[in-house]
Amino acid sequence: MKRVSFADIVSFSLLILFVYTATSKFLDYEKFVFQMKLAPLPLMKLTAPVLGWLIPTIEALLAITLAIGIIESGYQLTGIYASLILLVLFEIYISGMLFSGMKLPCTCGGIISKMSWKQHLSFNALFIILSVTAIATSKKLKYKPNLTTSQAR
Repeated sequence: MKRVSFADIVSFSLLILFVYTATSKFLDYEKFVFQMKLAPLPLMKLTAPVLGWLIPTIEALLAITLAIGIIESGYQLTGIYASLILLVLFEIYISGMLFSGMKLPCTCGGIISKMSWKQHLSFNALFIILSVTAIATSKKLKYKPNLTTSQAR
């Protein structure tokens, strides 16, 4: 039986997060697109209908990659790295929304949309920290030198 690692726990947490957010966005596509169009970014207004499908599709693909990575560890770091990239992009977006000073609703779905922008920034930062830590600990374990009995003397 495979030993559960910190990276497994982080992968599972990210998997749940992305399944939840992708599902929420797909189920309430119109609201998601409408709220994106309210963002103070002209490009966002133009691309909202495409982003309305693209973002949850990417989240769903990440969830699949993370699920495969939990079973087949060769894909685990790929899933965590890709998740980290998406989380950093979301963090930049959230920061922009916070600094705009506008009181706009979060475009995420479900319970997460009830968070303030500051809470969302912290929530997202937590997943970024978890992802970076999982990557760092996985690399340390992967490159840990094997000591043989002759080297140990």
